[in-house]
Amino acid sequence: MARLGILKRTFLSLLFATATAWLGAETFRISKVHLVSITQDSESEATARLGINEALSIQLPKDAAFIEGLELKFDIPEAVAYWMDSVACSVYANIRPKPTESQIDYSGTRSYVSTLPGKLSWVLQVPLKSENSIKSNNYITKVDTVLNPENGVLFIRLQPVMKGVPEETLNAKVAVTAKPILMNKGILKLDIKAPNSKRAECSVFIDEKLTETSGRTIMLDAGIHNISIVSEKYRNELRTVRIDQAKQTELLVEMKSIEPALVVTAPEGTKILLDGKVFNGNGTEVSISEGEHQLIFTIGDYEMVRTITATKGKTYRASFSLDLDILEE
Repeated sequence: MARLGILKRTFLSLLFATATAWLGAETFRISKVHLVSITQDSESEATARLGINEALSIQLPKDAAFIEGLELKFDIPEAVAYWMDSVACSVYANIRPKPTESQIDYSGTRSYVSTLPGKLSWVLQVPLKSENSIKSNNYITKVDTVLNPENGVLFIRLQPVMKGVPEETLNAKVAVTAKPILMNKGILKLDIKAPNSKRAECSVFIDEKLTETSGRTIMLDAGIHNISIVSEKYRNELRTVRIDQAKQTELLVEMKSIEPALVVTAPEGTKILLDGKVFNGNGTEVSISEGEHQLIFTIGDYEMVRTITATKGKTYRASFSLDLDILEE
């Protein structure tokens, strides 16, 4: 333990000696870089086994709208965990040049640095958006800085920082698993069409709150939402939609004219007159004017007359049928 204490003080001295370099851009060489990529799918993850002087390059997807951060899980071998503070982990968001398998010389500014802890597992979470749900606890370490990776690349580097470390430790491999941290939100792509196929002039309320819908693409919390579309020129429409985490949901709403509408259904062979004119829209919805209308149904010698007083925004359904009831006494 005394030896570990001396070595730890040596490490601290090295840390202070290089503090200035760590705060600014630095140039360094690694022995190997592992290239992986992730998507913004909840099942996406990538694992690489890093040597102590190796690095991990993580390529984020071009569309990372739902990714609020990146989780890095380190499986630390006993040889490294025992010699705690002997290996440092650095995170870079502006690494240059763009990592390739053949490139070993890089430059960049460290966004975060810490030694690997004296335990067999360590989880580091890196926020990529200022608004995020990431929190530190006994099991998770959160990077305090929000990173904005250049070229969508996050670069993780391991390096020895303690003298006198045995070869077993220097030759150890640390498994690092990267996976996205997804925000608990999804996107609603709302398409509102007027009867003339033009963009409808309307107001959209989501969960009773007026919502700005420029472009009709709306970020919402995952779950069930009530959509209310209000217009002076068209009928109001109500919809219920489910938003899934990190997914896009499309909703098409076809606005209807505010003019009254009539739907007539009658058996085949029925003659239908609307306001004295033959009506051929059996089974379909047709627009009618406001005011009083007369419907006459004729089948054989049987005739039925009905009157409708139509008002704006209402749909009327007239169903004509002939029933035959047989009773047993």
